[in-house]
Amino acid sequence: MNSHKLLIELTLVPEGRHIAFSKEMLEKVHVYRRQGAAGDDWQQVATNARSPFVDTEEFPTGTTLEYQVQHFTQQDTYEGHSNIVRTTLN
Repeated sequence: MNSHKLLIELTLVPEGRHIAFSKEMLEKVHVYRRQGAAGDDWQQVATNARSPFVDTEEFPTGTTLEYQVQHFTQQDTYEGHSNIVRTTLN
């Protein structure tokens, strides 16, 4: 496991949801999103993403979205996942 913190930050921007995360040089990072509360299935929305990733998909007002990124080595070995960030759209 890498020593860097697997933290992400969510910022609302005019284009959508701006997800910023740290990534090691040779690491792969996949972005996952789920709608609603914990317990819903995670959907992979970006593969080997660069930071920042902007999710531009439209959702109705009042929708709660959660995001998490998962870190993998070049050989696709799972290294860990970030914190979960959440927003409710206005």
